[in-house]
Amino acid sequence: MIDDGIDNYETSKNFTPAEKIALKYSDLMDSDPDQIDEAFYDELKKHYSSEEIVELGSFIGFNIGYHTWFGTLGFYPMFTPDGRLVDQEESARIYGDKPISHTKGAMQRAVDGAPEEAVE
Repeated sequence: MIDDGIDNYETSKNFTPAEKIALKYSDLMDSDPDQIDEAFYDELKKHYSSEEIVELGSFIGFNIGYHTWFGTLGFYPMFTPDGRLVDQEESARIYGDKPISHTKGAMQRAVDGAPEEAVE
């Protein structure tokens, strides 16, 4: 679901309309914040209160900044997308050359590299 939420959220059947607009909010905050205009906020208001939109925006902004900062340190996430605690070497293998947690295919790489008992 993680990769689906990153790559296919707009067409996925795994997410509600409210979840899809929240994922789009996150996507735009990271990649094209100029697209977040009054019309976009009106779409968000169909699913969320003003307070929830502020909370969601704050959480997204904090996490984008957090991951950007960790990237400047060359620090990889301590946990795999499936929640296992790993060292920096294993994390680098899972997440690839760029140490951010939303790298395409991270969940599949984590499952592929997990011990058999962890995948079950």
